[in-house]
Amino acid sequence: MQITDARHLFDIPDGLTYLDCAAQSPALRASREAGERGLQRKFHPWSKERSNLNGEIDQARELFGKLIGAPAGDIAHMSATSYGAAIAGANLRLAPGQEIIVLEMQFPSNYYVWQRVAARDGGTVKVIPWPKDGDWTAAILAGLSQTVGIVALPLCHWTDGALIDLQTIAERVHDIGAAFFVDATQSVGAHPFDVASLNPDYVAVSGYKWLLCPDAVGFLYVAPRNQNGQPIEDNYGSRIADSAMETSDGYGSRYLQSAARFDQGAADSMIHLPMTVTALEQLNRWTPTAISASITPLTDRIAALATDRGWQVPEKSRRSGHFTGVWIDNVPGDLDRRLRARDIHISLRGGAVRISPYLFNDLDDIDRLFHAIDAELGR
Repeated sequence: MQITDARHLFDIPDGLTYLDCAAQSPALRASREAGERGLQRKFHPWSKERSNLNGEIDQARELFGKLIGAPAGDIAHMSATSYGAAIAGANLRLAPGQEIIVLEMQFPSNYYVWQRVAARDGGTVKVIPWPKDGDWTAAILAGLSQTVGIVALPLCHWTDGALIDLQTIAERVHDIGAAFFVDATQSVGAHPFDVASLNPDYVAVSGYKWLLCPDAVGFLYVAPRNQNGQPIEDNYGSRIADSAMETSDGYGSRYLQSAARFDQGAADSMIHLPMTVTALEQLNRWTPTAISASITPLTDRIAALATDRGWQVPEKSRRSGHFTGVWIDNVPGDLDRRLRARDIHISLRGGAVRISPYLFNDLDDIDRLFHAIDAELGR
């Protein structure tokens, strides 16, 4: 199914070309309206609207879970991928001498924590070098052995959208008995993702990109086998109260028997939750499969125009459908700023011109971008 004419659902001015959802997505108009309702109840916390919070926090779990094929009880609320990685790092262990697999130039939120875990447990971080042929899957498989204890990967590389076959890798990871952490921030919401087939230990997703959510919103999938783990903070909502807060201290000695025990404190934001629920409802109506299929013609056009100019992009079978990076020799470090002056928005990431369109873009936007790049490069 192709999704067409979605631009009216966003507040994007005429003449502006926004191709930077891998950095920050615009919110839906409907999410702005939901946020205004949330802001109103923050101004008036005595209103009946405040009582909707508990339902909204559970609704958000359920809606996110549907995007990845998981029940609500496997989903924790968090603010950022780094928070989810910290939970995984606190609960996963290496045997002395074991390795943690990461990619070269992996996103920092999925890298720093594994340095700390390796130092704590007497292991090492094994960095998979950037493959010359662009085949990350083969390079990762070649690096997997019985000495690996944790594998921490994305579904696609954040710089250029180069795709990784996580299904094939997951099978090997489970064969060697390693733990599996996935940073799916740059994929869930715009690319099909199924935890049932991958069987990961943890999946972390920040919401401000492809989930169309506000900042400081994210989700962590925690496999049932890990739901007796230790949270990295203790808050009222993560425990089963032994006595009512209304009449006593509200303390509890037992954690919740679900992923909710890992919830970050103050996840029940009166402003963020209604915006989040509204965004996730729309994504579920569209479905990630349809979103990916609708954006792919745009990234195919990007690849074709880049190739015509002698620039490099990941080949079709090895790139995600929703964004890609273009590798231009001697690209100016201020190209993104120059394009912003033309009301065209992209990012430079790791040396690549990262272009990440969405359902509000069309082929004319891609053509406009390349005409502008040509002009800036004096072509």
